Formats: sequence, C-alpha cells, structure tokens
Amino acid sequence: MKVFKFGGASVKDAESVKNVAEVIKMFCDEELVIVVSAMGKTTNHLEELVQLYVDKQDWKIKLDWIKNFHLDISHGLFDEKHEIYERIESIFDGIAEYLEGAEGKRYAEIYSEMVSQGELLSTRIIRHYLNENVKKTTWLDAREYIKTDFNFTDSRVDWEITKRNISSKIPSFTKDGLVISQGFIGSNSEGKTTTLGREGSDFSAAIFATGLQAESVTVWKDVPGVMTADPRKMPEAMVIPELKYTDAAEMTYYGASIIHPRTIKPLAQNKIKLYVRPFTAPENIGTVIGKGHAEKHPASFIVKTKQVFIEFGVTDFTFINEKKLSLLFNALDQLNIKINLMQNSAVSFAICIDKKFDKVEKLIERLKGDFEIEMRENLELLTVIGYDDLALSQIYHRSDVILEQKTKKVYHLLYVPEKIHKELSAQKKN
Repeated sequence: MKVFKFGGASVKDAESVKNVAEVIKMFCDEELVIVVSAMGKTTNHLEELVQLYVDKQDWKIKLDWIKNFHLDISHGLFDEKHEIYERIESIFDGIAEYLEGAEGKRYAEIYSEMVSQGELLSTRIIRHYLNENVKKTTWLDAREYIKTDFNFTDSRVDWEITKRNISSKIPSFTKDGLVISQGFIGSNSEGKTTTLGREGSDFSAAIFATGLQAESVTVWKDVPGVMTADPRKMPEAMVIPELKYTDAAEMTYYGASIIHPRTIKPLAQNKIKLYVRPFTAPENIGTVIGKGHAEKHPASFIVKTKQVFIEFGVTDFTFINEKKLSLLFNALDQLNIKINLMQNSAVSFAICIDKKFDKVEKLIERLKGDFEIEMRENLELLTVIGYDDLALSQIYHRSDVILEQKTKKVYHLLYVPEKIHKELSAQKKN
C-alpha cells in the first residue's frame, strides 16, 4: 500500500491533470490512495470569497470566477456532455446557498466550509478523468474518515477514531482500484467541516498512511526534491538526497514549505518512508526521508514571511518570572499559536509568530492587562540550519535587523524586508 499526494501546482490546469494521470499510470498496478489538493490557487480565491462575504461586499462575481476556472479545466479534459459539468454546477449552487444562509455563523466555521470546496472540486474532476483514462477510481470524502476537534481552522486530529475509520473501511476499496480523497480537510464530532491548516494536504497523506500502515508516502512537487533553499531565491540551491526524520522535522518546524510541519511525526512513529519527488520528472527519486543514517547535509536556508514580533514587558518593576511566563504560554496554547523565535531578558519576553487569522489580536487583547506590549509586523525570519562560516557569508546585508540569534546548529535573523525598509525610510524623510 502506498499513498500519493499531489498539490495544487500539479493540478493547476488540464495539461497538469493529464500529467498526474501519466504519473499514476506508472504505479497503478499497486494499491494506491491518492490525496489531492485544490487546483492551482483555488484556496486563495476561496479565502478571498470568504472575506468578501464577511465584509458584506459582492461575493458572487468571485464565486463565478472560481466556477469558470474549474469549468475551463474540465473542458480541457471531457466532452461537452460529460456528467462532471452538472456536478460542478451543483457544488457551486450549494456554495451560494450556504453563504446566503450563513449569517450569524462564526468566521472560522464559514472559512472551513468554504475553503474545503477546492479539494472537493478537484478530486471530483480528477476522479472522473482517472476512471476513464487510467483505472477504476473510488472517490472518498475525507471528512468521513479524518475526525478532529472543534478548532475549525487548524484542527487537531482525533487519532483513535480516525485510524479506526481508515483501517476498517479503505483497504477493501484499494483492492478494487485506485482510491482518491482530499487533503487539508476533516470534520468534528458534529459533522462540521474542519481544516488542518494551510498546506495541510501533506499531513492528510500522513494520516491516511498511518491508518493504513502504508509502505510509504510520496509527495509529488514542482521541485526535484527537498532542497537547501528555495531555488527561486537561491539558484544555487541543491537537492538533499536523503534526510533523517529528525532533520526533516527540524526543517519544517522552522518554516520549510516543502512539507507540512505535522507530516513527519506520524510517519516517523510508524516507520513509514516519505519521498519528495518531481511530478515533471517522475523517474527521479528526489529525496527520501526515513530512519536511515543520512550523512550531514549542506546548510539549509529557510525564509518565513508575514512575521510579527511582540515584546511583553513587565508593568510593576518586577521581573519576567515563572508566573508571568505561565500567563504567556497558557494564552499561546489556548490560541494554538506556535512560536517561531523567542528571547527573554530580566524585564521582557519577546516572541516571533506568524500573522495568522486574528490570533495576534486575540493574544494581545488577552494579555494587555498584564504586560506592556509592543509589536512590529510585516517582518521576515531567516533561519539557517547547520550553518558554518561559508553559509553565513552567503547572507546579504539587512538594513533593519530586529533580532539575531545563534545556537550551536541554528542561526536566526529577524528583519524588516528591504522593500518595506525603503518605504519606511521614505516616510521618515517626508
């Protein structure tokens, strides 16, 4: 049993879908579960749709654009009388009906229900294409298998129920052909749609693989494997042929976007190998992540954008003690906020976190009575794992550094991006 995951870039248009089918043909004699993301940038457009709805603006134009995008892809795959068009119309009628009756619902609930439609659409379209051009394919709704808590936009998996659902039902389908399902989505005990966090389809693949005790997971990407840096920013970036689970987990923790951060843990615990391979050259092995004895790999450069730096200062001329730290960490835990970088002094505690939904505002509102709070937004965080003098010499000068931090293995630099630095400098001159 193997699990394949295809992301949005691999199914962005009709030709891409045809390429995915060709990749699957190479392995279709095996038992396969295929996890697919939304097509292209559909999730971004669905997020914009939700924001237009929340802002009480005309959201129907955006909805029509998304529908036409999927219809255009379908026209490149099927004839004009194919049943998929009726299915697409039905899904979009359902979206419109939901939004027209969603007043009073929580933003997070509306968001999860809407953005999940991208995966439901893509898998419907691709399932029909695989059925007719590769092999019989069974479509499964991931929400019936992956069960989560009530944190709609970054939900936590109920592993006991989820593994039971997957192990008891899916193996019989794989013996009868291919199985296709969605990444990124699940549901809570009330049956309401939840999401696993942006780019969470990798994690979905790991969840299915864990429940099935699969041999491996393969994440098909538009890059040749896990690389030492984003090749769009560092052309000299190299493929890392082999990584240990711990090294891969560390890279994802610090923001490497090649794999979703929660993907590694369940695979490592169950000794399931993870392959990162290029869908444009499927014969290439890419990167394998496992328990093996990978040699020390070159320094890895990771940049996280949309960072927020928050400094919590004492208000009573005392110190940052265990009681104050407890207040901070309890608030972070309750809001499900991950710290990317932290530093403390005697009288202050500073953190760097992602700008995500309204969590920053909620954190500040919760703690403003206990601390003096200062905040800076629109920052970038550079992390270099396994750095040496040569690696650090490749980092160009930053004009406005907020924080620099080194450990034995990891180097961090939090700074104002050059574009924003120039804008601020111009404002000061004026």
